[in-house]
Amino acid sequence: MTNKSLKNFNSLRFEYSCESLYEVKSYEDLYQISKKIRKSKNRFWILGEGTNVVILNNLEGIVIKNNFLGINIMGNSVESASGENWDNLVKVCLEANLYGFENLSGIPGSVGGSPIQNIGAYGVEVSSFIDYVETMNLNTGNLEVFNLQECKFGYRESIFKKLPNHFITKIKFSLSEAFKPNLAYESIPKDIDINSGEEVRSVILKIRNDRLINPEEEPNVGSFFKNPVVSKTHLDKLLSDYSDLKFYGIKENQYKISAAWLIEKIGMKGHEDKDCGVSKKHSLVLVNSSEKSENIINLSNKIRDEIFKRFDIKLENEPTLIT
Repeated sequence: MTNKSLKNFNSLRFEYSCESLYEVKSYEDLYQISKKIRKSKNRFWILGEGTNVVILNNLEGIVIKNNFLGINIMGNSVESASGENWDNLVKVCLEANLYGFENLSGIPGSVGGSPIQNIGAYGVEVSSFIDYVETMNLNTGNLEVFNLQECKFGYRESIFKKLPNHFITKIKFSLSEAFKPNLAYESIPKDIDINSGEEVRSVILKIRNDRLINPEEEPNVGSFFKNPVVSKTHLDKLLSDYSDLKFYGIKENQYKISAAWLIEKIGMKGHEDKDCGVSKKHSLVLVNSSEKSENIINLSNKIRDEIFKRFDIKLENEPTLIT
């Protein structure tokens, strides 16, 4: 499809377009697109559900929409096609009495986006369950498989952020057949009786519904910024000025600072700007009502500049910017 609007393909609802859009649902579809790309030398972009991307302008090239579907369960192993909805996979696994994904309930987006971002929530990251990620290198048409070590997972990071030519086709996960709830995260209530994975999922979904914004109601990409990581020296300096600082130790001499706390401390929670703003429910969520990206980018830069000036901390974007 040529000159296709991308408004329905990104959760910020920006009204940009691309020269051509192809929806792929099979390896043959994808291989044919890879041949077209190699022949034409056109630029291309890969989209799942568009819930973690910020499109900055019209895209002069090919957009490939991922519609790969299928979930295969063998014992505690789960193979999922990359175009499956993430939360649907969580539900299917719970129905099969496989556990581990419960705390990741309600995260918007596709399964294929989960390793790129190494999605995480409420004390759990998807990398804890990944055996391998299968991709097609669209520059060669070859399938390439990355084992856990080769994925180079980190906090909201993976090798795939550096491999935009690789289309993730499927992912193999290993889950647990024994239910063991992970309730350590601070915002999970400690005074509740949990006896099943479904109950954990219900608790997580309630927390998300209370604190986060449905992009169908107010366009957003969830958390716009990562939680920054600082050294012990930097942490001590911050604590000397702010005794209420929210932080978490992650490894020796590395501490994760709550980006939401930083934004609230500079008085930006609930701030309204031109056709965009900071959510009143959660300060990491920037909401949009514009057809273009300029205003929300300006707002994110304003937040970033003010936090650097006040705390000497550089905030990084969590979503991927596409241009």
